[in-house]
Amino acid sequence: MKKIVTLIPLLSLTLMVSAQNFQTEVALVEVPNFNGKTLAKAPAGKSKTLQLVRTKYSRSMDSYTELALPSLKLGNIIGHPTLGWDDTDFKVPEGVPQVYDEKWTLNDVFTDGDFPVATYGRMPKEEKLPWGQTEKEISCRGRDPHLIMLLDPSKEVKKVYNTRELTYPPNENNAQSVDWAVVKDGILYFSVSHGVAPSKNSKGYYLVAVDINTDKTIWMSKPRTVNSSNFLIVDNSIICGLGGSGIPDYVYVLNRYTGVKTHEYWIPTAASWFAIGEDNNIYVTLYDKHISFKIVK
Repeated sequence: MKKIVTLIPLLSLTLMVSAQNFQTEVALVEVPNFNGKTLAKAPAGKSKTLQLVRTKYSRSMDSYTELALPSLKLGNIIGHPTLGWDDTDFKVPEGVPQVYDEKWTLNDVFTDGDFPVATYGRMPKEEKLPWGQTEKEISCRGRDPHLIMLLDPSKEVKKVYNTRELTYPPNENNAQSVDWAVVKDGILYFSVSHGVAPSKNSKGYYLVAVDINTDKTIWMSKPRTVNSSNFLIVDNSIICGLGGSGIPDYVYVLNRYTGVKTHEYWIPTAASWFAIGEDNNIYVTLYDKHISFKIVK
């Protein structure tokens, strides 16, 4: 019997699935509703987080491909700033199934962590849209990605998490999607958004941390914490961004062991992509420009 891990508030669910070319592990996960509360205390020696100092660096969006240069450590294989929904340079890494369980299609693969992590969404529809194209013709990627597959090369049996029902609190207007996922030191970190810009009343846009050894959720950040396309894990910190309609735009620093926000930095427009340069500065793509921050430990 092959199994899939499902993250559901106050509920555990076992699903039987069939994977292509490899097994998936069965596990039960209970995710409590934290009601916006993060853990108050970090493990010993893990409470100090990074501080950031804005540098003088600023460059217009004419150089939009900058964050895709090899000199910047942006570890995403498929979804990087030079790609839209036209599947340019869409390359599926060896050993990663493009279709999972005959109904989920690969959306992205992330390599920022200890091993690759893939996300899957529903198959694109083949019915023609009003302008004549089909979803599949626009892009072969899975839509509304909510499956997270751990691709640890040291394990033959893989693990899949289903985050579809992980709504905190539930949002009836927009389906949630996993934007970015990273495994670091045995913890799966992933960000969830609704695909539209957040407002001051939005309840979603949060980060989640799951212990992949016990399948227990360690913390969920408070809502309106992240809608940037990616986030960075540096030492004890998570660096992410939030911006939207009628709300200030910020870069946030969280403690990665608790999900508690420790620092915030105002920026002129919303952050989308973060990358680390060879100079160890944090480079950020905003709506209309690139800026950078110096890391202070």
